[in-house]
Amino acid sequence: MSEAVQIVLENREGSGSAYCGRLRKEGFLPAVVYGPALEQTYSVKVETKTMLPYLMSDDVKKTVFAAKLPNGEVKNCVIKSATKNYATDRLLHIDFYCANE
Repeated sequence: MSEAVQIVLENREGSGSAYCGRLRKEGFLPAVVYGPALEQTYSVKVETKTMLPYLMSDDVKKTVFAAKLPNGEVKNCVIKSATKNYATDRLLHIDFYCANE
């Protein structure tokens, strides 16, 4: 298995479509991180330019990300789902899943 891809997930202060629209204009994708390896679910943002190459790959579901969480922990995560606007082909949201290691 290849080495995990390093990413930084920053805390997201707000929610809602207007807030998330502003995030996208600033170059971020809204995301959520959840799973049994975490004590809580995190609403986060990640840089679009960091994620775009992986999201366009055919192996996106197999890619393991070493995600630095807002609390400073690093957890191995995979992309559970990525939502996009099919009319504009623009990415809207990512769900990261962290399983027990």
